[in-house]
Amino acid sequence: MSIVDTIKNQLSGEVLAKLSSILGESEEKTSATVGAAVPAILSTLANSVLSGKGLDGLLDALRGVEGTDPVDTLRSSNSDGPPPGGDILGSLLGPNLSTLINILSKFSGVGLPALKTLLSYVGPIILSAIAAQLKGKGGLTPANLTSFFTAEKANITRALPASLSLADLPSIPGVPTSVPVGKAPTAGIPPWLLPALALGFLALAAFYFMSGPQEAPAPPPPVEAPAAPATAIPPAPTGDSLTIPTADEVSKGLSEIYSGATQTLADVKDAATAEAAAPKLQGLDDRLSTLKGLWDKLPAEARSTIAKVTVEHLDTLKALVGKVLEIPGVGEKLKPILDALLAKLAEFAA
Repeated sequence: MSIVDTIKNQLSGEVLAKLSSILGESEEKTSATVGAAVPAILSTLANSVLSGKGLDGLLDALRGVEGTDPVDTLRSSNSDGPPPGGDILGSLLGPNLSTLINILSKFSGVGLPALKTLLSYVGPIILSAIAAQLKGKGGLTPANLTSFFTAEKANITRALPASLSLADLPSIPGVPTSVPVGKAPTAGIPPWLLPALALGFLALAAFYFMSGPQEAPAPPPPVEAPAAPATAIPPAPTGDSLTIPTADEVSKGLSEIYSGATQTLADVKDAATAEAAAPKLQGLDDRLSTLKGLWDKLPAEARSTIAKVTVEHLDTLKALVGKVLEIPGVGEKLKPILDALLAKLAEFAA
């Protein structure tokens, strides 16, 4: 189940009824607003993490809600104001929170004060759900959080309502927006003009038949069409105009290399299996060289985020390599390849 569906399930039934009561809105309207707010908030957080800007802040916030039950807090709430810790989204989203509230208010028709209250309850529930999923996947680490949003980003994007646009959020470039297509004005003749046109047509027909056949005028001489101007061919894009890779792309590529190396080394049991593993490991080394070219194009802040992930995975892989090289007959076949692979991986932690 996707993270969006997990959170929506928590915000249903009696919990939705309670939230509707607090907001003073119908359950139907509250449900529609929640359905837009949950993926919108997740999309904002995902882009913040995957851009390398909000990773540490979100990890701290997740540690703060780990083990809490904000859903139960909502159930037992007797106030129409924000709950304890309800301002957590403000610390994570900064000025984008006000923009997001305005967007959701226009989309849902819910007033700004009610929307602020809604997000003060929904925000902790979203973070608690993320923390719970990460706890089951190895804990609250930079690597796990990055991998989590990488895997969930497509689900989050699909969950955004078609007519909800997040284009006004400056920190979310490229988030799909929906532009309603308006009806084109219908061309037509005003009804009041039809009788006059009919009379005019009859008069014209009578004049034609009474005046007899007319000689058709000679056709005008052909006019030579001017030669079309030559179309300039735009220059091929240079290296500077090509798309700059994202931290998400590099992080995903590194994860695949670590996963591939771990799986390949796990199959090495003796000299024969080591020989079979050599081409696979060499292929990973070649892919790593390509990935290094993308890494070099990333801004320093994005590289520092990936470096944290690299350090954590690299130590685990080094330990596995050490055990594999202790197997008799393996070192002479794999050590040069593995040394080169580890050296290149270490460059991503620099």
